[in-house]
Formats: sequence, structure tokens, C-alpha cells
Amino acid sequence: MPDKNLETRILKLLEKSPEGAQASGLAAALDLTRHTVAKYLLALEAGNRIHYRLAGRTKLWKLASSAMRIRYLVGGDLDSIINIVLGISRSAGTDEHKKAVSYLRETALRHIERNEPLMNLAAELDGRLIGFIIGEVRAWEFGQTEKTGWINALGVDPKHRGKGAGKKLGEALLSNFRALGITRVRTLVNWYEGDLLSYFRMLGFNVFNMTPLEAKIGLPASAKQLGGSASGGKLPHGRKICNAWQAGTGDRA
Repeated sequence: MPDKNLETRILKLLEKSPEGAQASGLAAALDLTRHTVAKYLLALEAGNRIHYRLAGRTKLWKLASSAMRIRYLVGGDLDSIINIVLGISRSAGTDEHKKAVSYLRETALRHIERNEPLMNLAAELDGRLIGFIIGEVRAWEFGQTEKTGWINALGVDPKHRGKGAGKKLGEALLSNFRALGITRVRTLVNWYEGDLLSYFRMLGFNVFNMTPLEAKIGLPASAKQLGGSASGGKLPHGRKICNAWQAGTGDRA
């Protein structure tokens, strides 16, 4: 059985070393062999509590949470956003998925170009974007007299699940809504997306007293020939995206 006290001591040492620490340095500080410390580092990494970055050929171990930062999305993040979605989608490569990715790129770019940075956030780890969340504020929606916040899209790189990126992004966006005077935030989730439902419940979301309705009205013949919609293939508010990004994006930490 792993020594929990030793794990705690290793984590405390890493907490004091935000730039990262080598296994040999940790071993010296703990008066243990490098081999013993290396086993505990691998166990902590498997539990998504720490990670390492390479400095040349040297591994520098860091706390997972302290190394992550939340920042605003910028136009240069679009390719990283698409790569995250490609990595989490269960239908990658299909025509429907290609359309969804195209819609996501349009939606993300439109939100970023609105110059509302508080609504478009990225989770970054060692200079790499590992997650994103996109929201907006809507007024007079369905006769509601108060402004409401909406979460339109979110995703976390599958390689970095369990490190708290989704939780940090969600909490940061909700905090930004609160700072703008928004007291209600909504989103849409497919009923079968258990991971996403658990994620939003963790953030404090519950079912609310409105029923989403949908009508399939088909496309006019001219739009079918062009392979798009009468409005040029664009959909309002990223509604198409809500189904595309929901597949497999639940963050479990």
C-alpha cells in the first residue's frame, strides 16, 4: 500500500516548487532513494495530481492544478479548439461531424470577434490550450425580463481529463457572469450525456421550468442543391454546436 504520508510530503515539496522539481532533488530532500520517489511520482501522476514537463531530457514534476491557468480565448486558439473537439467526438470523419466542426469554428470566431473576453475562456497548461468554454449574455429571451447567461460550447482535451480544467473553466465563467450582474445561467444538454449532466450539476445546474421545443422544417430545394441552408449554412447562437461538443466532453475533476 502506498504511504499516504509520503505522498503528502512530496506534494508539499512540489507546492514550494512552482517551476517544477526533479526526482533526484525530491529524493535528496526526503532522504530516500530516487527509485522510491520515482514510483510515488508515477502513482501521483496516474491519479492526475501531478504532471511533468520536459526541460531537455529532464523531467520537472509540478502540481497539476498550480500549473494550469485560465485566460481569455483569442483568434489564434481556433485550431486548438478544433483539435480538442476532434479528439473527443465519437463521430469524427462523418459528413455530419465535418459540418459540426465548421459550425464550431464559425461560432467560436464570432464570439471571439465580439470582443467580450469574459465570456470566452481557455484553460492553458505549460503554454498549451487544453480546454475552452464559450458563453454569452442574452436579453429578453422568451419573454423573460432579466438578462440570462448561456454556455454555448465547452471542451477538454481527453489527454488532460481529471485535472480540473473543466471545473476551473466553469467556475471562472460563472464568476464572470456574476460580475456582470447575471443571476441565471443556462445551457442545453442531451439527456443521454451522463458525463455532461454530472459536470453541470457539479457547477450547481438543475433542470428548470422551461421545455425546449424543436421543429424539423426541412430545406428548400435550392439550399439542398447547394448543400447548405437558406441562410448560407449558418445557425443562430451555435445551436448546432451544442450537440456536437457534448459528445464525450465531461470533465471528471
